[in-house]
Amino acid sequence: MKVTRALVVALAVLAFGGSACASESTREALPPQGSGAQMKPLVDQFRDGRAQAKSDFERSVLDRAIATGKIAPADYEEAFSRYRQCIEDAGYQETYTKLPNGIYRVTAPSDVADQDAYGNTVRTCAIDRGLASIEALYRTQIDNPDLLADPRLVAVRCLVKAGLVPTDYTADKLTTFLRGDMSSADFDPMKPEAQKCLTAAGIAVQIGPSERKGGG
Repeated sequence: MKVTRALVVALAVLAFGGSACASESTREALPPQGSGAQMKPLVDQFRDGRAQAKSDFERSVLDRAIATGKIAPADYEEAFSRYRQCIEDAGYQETYTKLPNGIYRVTAPSDVADQDAYGNTVRTCAIDRGLASIEALYRTQIDNPDLLADPRLVAVRCLVKAGLVPTDYTADKLTTFLRGDMSSADFDPMKPEAQKCLTAAGIAVQIGPSERKGGG
């Protein structure tokens, strides 16, 4: 089973996976493991981000977030627009899909000759244009209202609520599933409801129709 080439800017980390076995590519896209502990309050996270901001734009976005208690959708859109322009200026043609939660999924060009150079450009554009930090905080704001420190638990709670997995399903089971054969166990990760839950946790999974559960 193959995971298609995809790029996700999430959780302040860029996960870039080429076309490879799920046990390799998906491992890079998984959020870091953690416990059921909670993160800091969002405003405190905004303040931390403000202290590490690299540009006037990033600082202005986080100043507004500190004042209002949230990052405005327009500010996320502007951050993404700046990232996109940076990528285009570097000569790459990515494609973009706006997901139900308002976050953009970025798919890498299929004709990149130097993957390392492309990956470095992506990281530079995302960090320097403010998208990496702003998107991570924006995603937490909209998809993790309980401020769970382990984003896998965000996905698990969503999957349970959607009736896609049993109530005793755990974050560790999710990790094992996504690192293994996704065509034969647990749930169909390409169902819209499942995609919504995985995206909320910053996990990108794309598999071909013939490789889906029951697809032969």
